[in-house]
Amino acid sequence: MKKKHLIIFLSSLAFATFLGACDRTPQAHTKPVPKSWTLPVIKASGGAPVEYAAVGSVVSDQRVEVTSRLSGYIREILVQEGDRVRRGQLLVRLDAADVEGGISQGRAAVAAAEAAFHDAQTDRDHFKQLFERGSVSDNEMRKVRLKFDAARETLNQARAGLNTANSQRNYAEIKSPVDGLVVAKVKRAGDLALPGVPILTLESGRKLLFETFVAEEAVASVVVGNNVEVRLDRHDAPIKGIVSRVVSSADPVTRSYQVKISLPETAGLMPGMFGRAAFMLGKSKSTVVPASALVERGGLRGVFVVNSESTAQFRWLRIGREWPDRVEVMAGLEGGERVVAVADPTLRDGDKIVGAGVRND
Repeated sequence: MKKKHLIIFLSSLAFATFLGACDRTPQAHTKPVPKSWTLPVIKASGGAPVEYAAVGSVVSDQRVEVTSRLSGYIREILVQEGDRVRRGQLLVRLDAADVEGGISQGRAAVAAAEAAFHDAQTDRDHFKQLFERGSVSDNEMRKVRLKFDAARETLNQARAGLNTANSQRNYAEIKSPVDGLVVAKVKRAGDLALPGVPILTLESGRKLLFETFVAEEAVASVVVGNNVEVRLDRHDAPIKGIVSRVVSSADPVTRSYQVKISLPETAGLMPGMFGRAAFMLGKSKSTVVPASALVERGGLRGVFVVNSESTAQFRWLRIGREWPDRVEVMAGLEGGERVVAVADPTLRDGDKIVGAGVRND
């Protein structure tokens, strides 16, 4: 009997507890109070730059192929690759035996021509006196004058030949036409130097160019005078160059066009440096935002969009190309929408953005 009463008591107690729980009102969750932030706001700009990258290298604007005007064996080359040379400095000596032989022949020819000329001159003066006394005929006097004129022309030709032979002696010593750097040594001592065949290659470092090739579909947008950003592998900062020349004839194999970019005088810049040039071909329809506006959450990145009520709302983005100071937005944002330009990591949805004007940069 006691056991039955105990069961009834426990049942009544559980029922009363249940009723008490039903009468109790649930506690409402307290929403965080929105904060107010003074942060810069920027309008997302439409039109990401369309770039064309081309590899190339730094070259000298003045590249000189040192050749010989004579045919002869090279006796001595006085410079090596990497040597700096001055204008007028002796670079190469050729074997001048043939030149000296030509000079000797020229001198002999001049001596013979001078003797013949003096003999013809003596005959002319003698026959002139006889002609004045009427001792010789007009025909004889005419022949003497012709002989004198021919001897004079022969002497002039001999002297011209000697001058040419003497000038060849100067060509036996090849001097530098510019101040520059020896970048290639094609011939060696003992090789045969031929006219028009390079012996050395010099580069003047006064003005440097970045030489590259642009594909056929992009060359129409490359205009002389346009600014180009050049990045070199051995140079930390990008270099601002200007398109100086576009060769309008394409390479028949690669179907690309040679483009030369004028570079400013920069310390440490040397011919042969490898790099890439970024040509601006226009703008795409993608949106661009500052890199400082990006916030990473859960491994994804987005921005805080500011609506018409100045309320910040986080939005995920699909990011395309990235630059040091800005990024391209492929999806998630439209051009003209306002975003927080410098987002704070503690900024939350619903916070107010006040007291900051809209930047248009």
